[in-house]
Amino acid sequence: MKKVSVQGRSTERSGPPRVAAIVPAYNEQETLADVITVLKSTRLVDEILVISDGSTDETVHVSRSLRTKTIHLRRNYGKAMAMAIGVSHTEAPVVLFVDGDILNLSEYLLGQLVEPVISGSAEMAIGIRHRGWLLNWIHAHTGPHLSGIRCLRREIFEAVPEEYLQGYTVETALNWAARQLGMRTTTTVLCNLRHMIKERKRGVAAGARARLDMFAAVFSAWLALTRKRPGLRNGGPSRLARPELDYINW
Repeated sequence: MKKVSVQGRSTERSGPPRVAAIVPAYNEQETLADVITVLKSTRLVDEILVISDGSTDETVHVSRSLRTKTIHLRRNYGKAMAMAIGVSHTEAPVVLFVDGDILNLSEYLLGQLVEPVISGSAEMAIGIRHRGWLLNWIHAHTGPHLSGIRCLRREIFEAVPEEYLQGYTVETALNWAARQLGMRTTTTVLCNLRHMIKERKRGVAAGARARLDMFAAVFSAWLALTRKRPGLRNGGPSRLARPELDYINW
């Protein structure tokens, strides 16, 4: 049996690889505490990193008050960069990405994502929100799989080309990289899971504009990856997520 430390408490677990939960967060003071609390209670998670992506509210205070490792970027670099910085600050072979604005998260739902990867039955597990059995089946089999909550072997993330570690393109690029590497992907329906919509966080006009920008970026990325087929990155930390980036690490 191998003894590991899970957020300050010791437990014994043999076999499964370490799992690091990475939470990119931009002004998530309303929801972040609940997300962190659930992650801390999840036995399969060994490490938690919150990446505050230029937050101007109490996101950093909330994270630090819960004694969670927090990296605060002084300006907003975008979700993909926050994810890359999180990966560069852990050596865990399995990473679990959880958005900071998720609602109704539970240990059971996280287990559904983590188990397939640590058991070796898949290299990436993507959580899709429940929309009824027919839409769930269509979404699971045809996509698009753009969920921000997913668990994967770190080599998938480290294969994503640098140009797709920016903006809203990272989930599309992760799906593409997994296919190029010949790695297995599974989807899991996460019932009752919700998230704070952009219109509520940013206001109706700004939120709608951000949503349109996201859809445009995702489509452009899919088109580019389908047509150009760029080379895979050769592992290791992204050169864009270097220590000279303007951040503070607590």
